[in-house]
Amino acid sequence: MYNPSVEMRERTFYSAMLLYHVYVIWYRYMFPMISDEDKTFAGRWKFLTHWNAMLQICYYITCGLLVNSNSVPNRWDQLRDQLFYIILLPLSVFVSTMFWGMYLYDRTLVFPPHLDEIVTPFFNHQKHTAVVLWTFLEAAIVHHNTPGHFEGHFIAGLFCASYLAVVLWVHAAGGVWAYPILGVLNWAGKAAFSGVSILVYVAFYRAGLSVSQFLQNISSPFLKIE
Repeated sequence: MYNPSVEMRERTFYSAMLLYHVYVIWYRYMFPMISDEDKTFAGRWKFLTHWNAMLQICYYITCGLLVNSNSVPNRWDQLRDQLFYIILLPLSVFVSTMFWGMYLYDRTLVFPPHLDEIVTPFFNHQKHTAVVLWTFLEAAIVHHNTPGHFEGHFIAGLFCASYLAVVLWVHAAGGVWAYPILGVLNWAGKAAFSGVSILVYVAFYRAGLSVSQFLQNISSPFLKIE
């Protein structure tokens, strides 16, 4: 059933996200922050953090434009819900958790000290901290229909396999590993690390469904979500 207050709330949220991510694009253009790692084979596109950042930018700019237009493509809501639950939310939590977890353990494995002189604190937190804030905020504000059980797990697994294939291809073609930790592990360690990472991602996907429902239950009395 059509609800003007729900439409206005979603339009306000996605419009704010549109403006913010346009600012992020401008900020990156003004401050390139090119590290030695970015100059190696495949550039930034071998990093999962960059995948996540680009996906968020494309997602929120698209949502911001469509929510303010008079013509929305058929099945857009279904596609948006799938992207949010299966990719955006678990990927953002995964990137943030893995980055800060390894950063606290041994930062040289993910973010060597010399990068402090290249990457600004704002952009570092935009890529590794704010991404989780935006997805949790969306989970509380915007209602999403959950994907089917098989569909969700299949797409999540396919996404993980796709990134793993890119990591292996980058090493085979360019001789570099996306992350220093992969360079110090033997092949058994690499396989174990990759397998555990995929299981963690799928666990974050499943947990994200429950967390989203929890956030909606908390916010519904204030936002009048039906």
